[in-house]
Amino acid sequence: MKKAGLVAAFLVLALCIPGCGFKEGADAVVTVVKATPTPLPTPTPAATPTPEPTPTPAIVTEQTPSGLTIEVKNGTYMANSDINMRTDASAEAELIIGIPNGTELSSTGVVENGWVRVEYDGKTGFVSGDYVTEYAG
Repeated sequence: MKKAGLVAAFLVLALCIPGCGFKEGADAVVTVVKATPTPLPTPTPAATPTPEPTPTPAIVTEQTPSGLTIEVKNGTYMANSDINMRTDASAEAELIIGIPNGTELSSTGVVENGWVRVEYDGKTGFVSGDYVTEYAG
């Protein structure tokens, strides 16, 4: 009987294996499951640095002999008429030299009262801003 039980078990197994759905050969059906890939993380863009503001240069000032404030800045002026260069930014100041109409003058500063500190003929003095025009050169 033991033999008969083993033969019966063998027959059951032999019949069950083909019934598992697997077929060998050209007619075999294989179902392929397409896997969805895990998305790669999107890189975070680098932060754009904030540009440093260009510092505004500090205004440099000096004093005239009488104590008026001069804003130091270079420029070029043209005499609109015959004018007098003086030792201070005032019509009462001592005369240094006369400057003819149409003369180009190098400026080294502008006084708070409108006078201009200029260089002319190797001398530095002040002329009234009413008689000169800033000139681009």
